[in-house]
Amino acid sequence: MLSSQQVVLITGASSGFGRLIAETLARKNHQVFATMRNVNGRNAQAAREIAELAERESLPLHALELDVTNDASVERVVSEVAAKCGRIDVPANNAGYGIMDLAESVTLAQAQRQFDTNFFGVLRMNRAVLPAMKRQKSGLLLHVSSGAGRLAIPGMGLYCASKFAMEALAEVYRYELASLGIDSVVVEPGA
Repeated sequence: MLSSQQVVLITGASSGFGRLIAETLARKNHQVFATMRNVNGRNAQAAREIAELAERESLPLHALELDVTNDASVERVVSEVAAKCGRIDVPANNAGYGIMDLAESVTLAQAQRQFDTNFFGVLRMNRAVLPAMKRQKSGLLLHVSSGAGRLAIPGMGLYCASKFAMEALAEVYRYELASLGIDSVVVEPGA
């Protein structure tokens, strides 16, 4: 678990693991920024619930709009959090989704969207936070993957491929950044 108060920026925090991570870490008094797309649309209720929970329990928990597939959105949120807190200790790369279909049936456009979220979204986030982490000589890149990040599952080929790619990137970061005080880990939840 994280020591002392950390600044944590979580992607894909409207539900599931992202939401659970956000609430758990905020209750442990970490400064948590729970991000999601469409905070005024599809995810308005989730953003409202997070704000209400933060108010009710006096938690250091904030909901922010972020689309990991958009460079400007990533840069804006990372800059906003860094300006507010002076640092970002942990980007929790949780945003992702899965296409369930035969690999041959998935269109190129669908495959590109899958990789844009599950792989390039992680790359965007890490590229945005790493300059500050290098200056502070510390940090933890957290990557939420899946058991499918190590298995080839029929009907989930493109999802597995995107998670394989993300895990390879996470492992490379571990080797490349260790001497700078930055760690990189993968969490592989199963079904």
